[in-house]
Amino acid sequence: MRDALYVIARAPRPGFAKTRLGRSIGHERAIILYRAFLRDLAARFSASPFALAWYVTPPDAWPEISSLTGETGRVLFQGEGDLTWRQRELFREAASRGEERTVLIASDSPHLTVEIIEEAFRCLDRQDIVFGPTYDGGYYLIGMRGWHDVLQGMPMSMGTELEGIIARAQLSGLSVGLLEATFAVDVVEDIRHLRPLVLERPDLPATRDALESLGLLEQESQPANGERGTLARGEQV
Repeated sequence: MRDALYVIARAPRPGFAKTRLGRSIGHERAIILYRAFLRDLAARFSASPFALAWYVTPPDAWPEISSLTGETGRVLFQGEGDLTWRQRELFREAASRGEERTVLIASDSPHLTVEIIEEAFRCLDRQDIVFGPTYDGGYYLIGMRGWHDVLQGMPMSMGTELEGIIARAQLSGLSVGLLEATFAVDVVEDIRHLRPLVLERPDLPATRDALESLGLLEQESQPANGERGTLARGEQV
């Protein structure tokens, strides 16, 4: 498997996944939305031209996740350690799995397209590392060609984490590519970015239904506050 796409996912359990969102809208309601994200991502990427895999925590989570996604793609289980360490381990072991180019994406950006993943793999033809930035200084996607130890010890949830990783990579003589910036649904304010997409795109049916059932499809009157990324944050994955 020369190219591999991994979706990082937590067991869809109230109080375990989407906890920051759950503190705003209720943990049961946050999990309804998260389950919809997993359904839409699986439907989209199971038919993509690259190998799909899931990077799951905890080890007993797969039956709950596969009931939403189907038995699509290979499954790896995250080990111990913080989010930075778990991401690092996925890439460190890539060569032993026969992967030359590995891409990891967040599971709370349900709108990510096949085209953006294809662009990430094309970027890895020329660059050593690729990132998909989030609006707040984190990232929704990280990809590597080969193994480059740029994550160890990097602080997260600072708002400058992506900048720090890029600086470390460049000091090591590595080339870095950047994709288009977008959002992750990490707090309730991020839903304002999602609403117009589910109304326009036919490949987000589960997410649209979940938002509607939760009463979150209507535009809120108050302005949104900050935005938060996922792979570079400690809560989601």
